Amino acid sequence: MVQTGSMQKYTKGNLLLINDKPLNYAMSNIYEIGATWPKAFDRVVIGKNGPYVLACFRGEGEDKNWWYMPHDEYVVLVEGEMTIEYKEPREEIAPGPHKAVTGTDMGSMVLRDGSLASLPAKIAYRMRAPKKSLALLQTKHNEWLTYAWKDICLTEE
Repeated sequence: MVQTGSMQKYTKGNLLLINDKPLNYAMSNIYEIGATWPKAFDRVVIGKNGPYVLACFRGEGEDKNWWYMPHDEYVVLVEGEMTIEYKEPREEIAPGPHKAVTGTDMGSMVLRDGSLASLPAKIAYRMRAPKKSLALLQTKHNEWLTYAWKDICLTEE
């Protein structure tokens, strides 16, 4: 049976196991994170493979930060609507969040359910969502990610 989810209707993440215990696996439900995580735009890690990370976040309102990374990132909008503004900085800036970025506006992109957007290396971006939205972000490990395995994964049977 196929089950779909949303931030309004989800079930706690679970696994169908034949002969093992669910506690032997780390897994979570992104809809639950989107519906219940207290801070919008907080990048919550849901998977890691070497230096590569998959995170999810709830977009709601405007992210006050411009983000700048030395590597490409990708975002998939799972639910809702989100606008991404791009800006090419006048000079190289440190990786991470910035309150303001001076440079050349490069336009914007509107994402809706299922849209994929590239967040190019060394191009600043900022996101805003007119309503509660859920996104997946593919990036590399960095200090601005939230690792909350204990909070998002099944810890008891």
